[in-house]
Amino acid sequence: MITPALLILGSASLIATALLRLARIVDRVRKLSEASQRSDDAELARSERRANLALIAVAVLFAAVVVFVATGIAIAIDRTTGDRLFWLPVGLTLVGMGLIVIGSGSMVIECAFAAAQIRAEIGTLRKR
Repeated sequence: MITPALLILGSASLIATALLRLARIVDRVRKLSEASQRSDDAELARSERRANLALIAVAVLFAAVVVFVATGIAIAIDRTTGDRLFWLPVGLTLVGMGLIVIGSGSMVIECAFAAAQIRAEIGTLRKR
């Protein structure tokens, strides 16, 4: 029963990272709205894309936590049935790990968009 707990801990760490990135996106959009009456549409679109990716990551990673909790329950059920349901905890663990991969992939894509946004801002500053 230790393995699901460790996977939950890892998922929680990824969730915290995704929520932090989402908060930074929100701060950035608020700063853009305060800076001028009319924000750059391209920059707002990039921020919206980043926010959507971060939200997907958070949702998928929370789903992974739920699956890992279910894995712990499945291990207990498997033990009480005399190891007749050995496939259930294994299958749930695989699903949860797949969700972690999807959530992490979403965050990698969001980071790539963030890097592109920074490069675009640097290009704009150089033109001034």
